[in-house]
Amino acid sequence: MVARFSAFAPALLAAHAREVAQGARQARLLEEKLRLERTVAMQDKRRSRAAHDLRTPLMVIKGYVDMMIKGTGGPLGAQAQRYLERIAKVAADQKELIDRRLSPPAPGLDDLRPVLTHAFAPRQGRAAPTLSLPAERTVPVRGARADWELLARTLAKGTVGAVAVDVHLGPAPEASHWLLRVRACPGAALTARTEAVLRQLARRLGGTLAVAVEPRLEVTLVVPGDDAFPVPAHR
Repeated sequence: MVARFSAFAPALLAAHAREVAQGARQARLLEEKLRLERTVAMQDKRRSRAAHDLRTPLMVIKGYVDMMIKGTGGPLGAQAQRYLERIAKVAADQKELIDRRLSPPAPGLDDLRPVLTHAFAPRQGRAAPTLSLPAERTVPVRGARADWELLARTLAKGTVGAVAVDVHLGPAPEASHWLLRVRACPGAALTARTEAVLRQLARRLGGTLAVAVEPRLEVTLVVPGDDAFPVPAHR
């Protein structure tokens, strides 16, 4: 019995050493997690402060411009009126940009390509579609993963039975937007329910949806990209 315990001793010591090392690793990971949480909280405070500091002068400018446009400071000529309206528009655009860039980050999808690849994968009753996806970079987009997965599955199911399906993903003509286009062979069509679900998902993702039937089914979705990752210019 002693001989058997002696034979198992190295294995027991090695297991104990692994447990100790694993415990130390868990402690380091917990410490790193707490450090990252503190860093994120500090960055959120800085972002909120920066947004406030940038919005304040814009709101002051907008307030005075609005009063001048209304004639509070006296009558204005047509040219001065146009200048003030232009200043008001630029201030509003700048505020929208600040709100979009410095607002708390919303959960998004790191890469749309795997979601499309999985949804349109060849299955029984479906021919292999033609996928044209960016190969040189990821495609991060706004919106929850669950919404994107549902949209991709709905598109895939809506074109089941089509002999040929072409899926294209690339930069949209609109700056900082992505274009997703699904084309099916002539004769394919979406049901009214499927189209309604797609339109609802497109609105939820902040995009627009267009559906054409002739000369063949074509579904086009244009969605905003992630501000942290610039969308390449449309060619």
